[in-house]
This record gives sequence, C-alpha cells and structure tokens, in this order.
Amino acid sequence: MCSIAARERLKYMCCRCCSKTQQKIWVFGTASIFLVMGLVGIILGRSYFTDMVYKMLPLKEGGRTYDKWVETPVPIYMAMYLYNWTNTDQVKVRGVKPNFERVGPYVFREERHKKNITWYPNNTVSFMPQRYWYFEPEMSGGTLEDNITCPHLPTIAASTIARDFPKVIKIFFNIALNSNGGALYQTHTADEWLFKGFYDEFLDYAMKLNNSMTGDIKDNHFAWFLHRNGSADFEGIFTINTGAADLREMGELKFWNGVNHTGFFEGECGRVNGSTSDLFVPNRGPEEWITIFMKDTCRIINLVPSARETILGIEGIRYETKPDTYDSGTLNPDMKCYCPPELMPDNCPKHGATDIRSCADGAPMFMSHPGFLYADPSYANTTTGTRADPDKDVFFITMEPKLGVPLDVNVAIQISLHITPDSDITLLKGIPSFYAPLFTINSIGKMTPEIAKEVKLALNLADIFFYTSIAMLCLGILIASIGIYVQIAQKWYEPIGDERTIMDNH
Repeated sequence: MCSIAARERLKYMCCRCCSKTQQKIWVFGTASIFLVMGLVGIILGRSYFTDMVYKMLPLKEGGRTYDKWVETPVPIYMAMYLYNWTNTDQVKVRGVKPNFERVGPYVFREERHKKNITWYPNNTVSFMPQRYWYFEPEMSGGTLEDNITCPHLPTIAASTIARDFPKVIKIFFNIALNSNGGALYQTHTADEWLFKGFYDEFLDYAMKLNNSMTGDIKDNHFAWFLHRNGSADFEGIFTINTGAADLREMGELKFWNGVNHTGFFEGECGRVNGSTSDLFVPNRGPEEWITIFMKDTCRIINLVPSARETILGIEGIRYETKPDTYDSGTLNPDMKCYCPPELMPDNCPKHGATDIRSCADGAPMFMSHPGFLYADPSYANTTTGTRADPDKDVFFITMEPKLGVPLDVNVAIQISLHITPDSDITLLKGIPSFYAPLFTINSIGKMTPEIAKEVKLALNLADIFFYTSIAMLCLGILIASIGIYVQIAQKWYEPIGDERTIMDNH
C-alpha cells in the first residue's frame, strides 16, 4: 500500500500508487478486454441474440409464449351486425326486392382460453378452445333488446332438404310445416338471435320426429350462437405443432378432432392446415401468405401481403383477403373443389361467396365478405338496403413478420341464406330468389402499448447488443490509443519511491 502521506498528497492520482508495469497492465489489459468483447459482439452478437429470441418462441409449458397462448393478453372484440328485413309484407309483390338494413354493431368483449391441453412427444399439443363473450353497451350501436326480423332458418333448411322429395311427400311436408310453426321470417330481440335463443315451435316438432327429413335436431331453441358462450367443447379438439423441432411449423394446425381432412369439401379444399389464429409462424418472408382455419365455416382462408404499416412503432405487413378468396373455380381453377359436387361442373356458385351447406347441416348458407365485397353483382343485386363498406368490411391481419405477432386484426365475414321459391311449399310460393344476409362478424384485435414494448425489446435486442459492442470496440481502441501514446511519449506516472518497495507494500 502507498504510505498515508503519499495517499494524502496524490489522492486523486491513483495510478501514481502503481508501478509503470502495473499501469501498462491496467491500460492495455482493459483495452484488450473491450476490444475482444466488442469484436465478438459485432461478429457473433446479432446471430446469438436473434437465436436466443427464436429459442424462446416455441410453445412449451412454462415458456414465454405459453401464458399468452393459453389466455390471449390482447383485448379482442366481436362486433356483430344483424340484418333487419324491413319489407316482409311485400315479399310476394312482383318486382319488389327484399330490403335488409344492417343493424348494430352489437359489440362483445371476447376472452379466449385453452382447455384440456395435452402435450405429445412428436412436438404437437392438443387443446379445446373456450370463449366467453361479454356485451359492451358503450361500444355498441344498439341494445340487445332491439327487435330484428330475420329469415327463419329452420324452415328454409327443412324446405331445402324436402325440395327434391316426391310430390306426395312434399304435400304432407307442407301441411306439417304450416301447422307446426313454419315461417318465412320471425321477429325476435338481438339478444335472442345471437346468444340467448328463443323457443321455436317448428324445431320442437322436428325434434320429436327425428327422421331423415328433419335431421338430428338436438334442441327446440334457436340462436346463431346458441350454447356457444363459455362452451369448452363446441369447437372441438385442435392439434397444432409447437415449433420445438422446426420453428417454421409453430402454430400450424395438424388435426381437427383427430383427422387432417374436414370431409366438408373435396381434395385440398377440405385439408386441415393453417393457423388457428392464436399462433403464427415467425420469420415469415415478405411474399408469404397467411392461412387461417375457420372452424365455423369448415374451411381455410388465405391472406396475401398487400402493404407495410407501422403500428405503435412496430413495422408490420398487412395481409388481406382478395377477390378470389371465396371463389369456386371461376377466377381460380385451384378453388374448384369449393363447389359442391352436386353442382359441378356447370352450376357452381359465382365468385365471391362459398356455399357452406355441407358444413351447415344442409342449409343453403353462404360465406362471403360483408356486403358481398369483391363478389359477383348477382349476389348483392337480389336485395336492397345494404352495400359493402370497403373501410370496415375488409378482412385483414397486420403482422410483425419476424416474431409472427399480430398488430391489428379485423376478421370480417358475412353469412347469408339463399332463399328460393318452391311452388309446392306455401311459404315459398311466389317469392323471388334472393341471398338474405343473416349476420356479419367483425373480430377485432389491436396490439396494446404494454405488449408493444415487449415486442420492440425482443426485436431490438440484437441491435442493442450490436451497437453496445461497437461502443465497447471504440472504447477499447480509445484506451489502447491512449496507452500507445503514453508509451511513445514516456508519460507514464512516475511511481512513488522504488517500484519494488511499492509492489512489496501492495
């Protein structure tokens, strides 16, 4: 140690307490450490931290992705629009088109959970989705007590099944329909149409018959989402890849209810694939598509990159549906398999709407963009009152492609019912053929500032370390330069006393 007097005299010049050899060791040793750390960081830092981030992404119990997958942290809202049939009294007046007014939105906050999670050794995991919906009156454009007049789906569905029956049987069917609650339309509250449900006389009658004409009716109440709120088994069992072996497969759907083909559409159109919209493949190329599997319509939806957007400081790619999304071979021959076999080859639906009757127990229902956006005019021209709004009816997902994190989502679809006349069925006699819009779903999700901070940190971690490494390299060069200058100029501090004595004291 330096003497007390020396320390008092040179208390701010610690280097003078050291020998020249020690000063050189400290200066050049420190410079070497910064130089090595800086060089290693510049050469290996980016790839190391990028790999570190990607290693955290695969789905595993207790991992960084797991908690956000089990219960979605981003607020999701389902905006439901219903269509009020305003001129039902004129349905049989020649030349008058049915008029439907879009009513709503009725906005529900959606909570998503995963139940019965089971892990498998082949890097897959199965689960049952559970969703809860809570009405948000402040965000809605109507109340759940609004009265809405809609086509009576049970009547139309049963009439469609009976359409090709022998005339004698259709006569008895018509009598039964008119005597047991059959109707072309009914009026109920928005709550009853959506979740609450209402007693339906015709369904009660059909449930008691339980024959080939009525099908397997399990409930005498009706609603578009009857028994869905809080159900853990309605959507079935999904099996997805965890990405543990191959990150390019993370979130990819492998099986739905244990099979890899829905059976509702033929060939590739019925194959189970894509994302369940909870996880997406990271490190996606700028030209790659996004594929989503939608259980309710038994089919996939492809979205293609359309533009770049910056949301909360994060750059993402906007993926959208396109005019041939709901094609049946008219615009894209590869989508011919969406045409029902009984309508091939010459009577397939025109582009813009998918016939989903095979997924809807035979009811002539169609899936499309809201307002028949991008569709052949023959769909929308059968009715009046509502037209597409390109600003809110577009189906898109804006995603950060490196991590596969959605930034802004608007899943917009419309379900319609094709109603056609039938001279043997009183309720359908003399009416025009038209596509009646039933409801539109807009599933909306936006990145929160809290989640955005985590995403930006993960995205910038490699850059932060890279520029820190540059700073360390520069600092190492600066310290080494100073040491070289001092060495050449022989300006090292002269040690106090004999070096050997000082070293011994140390």
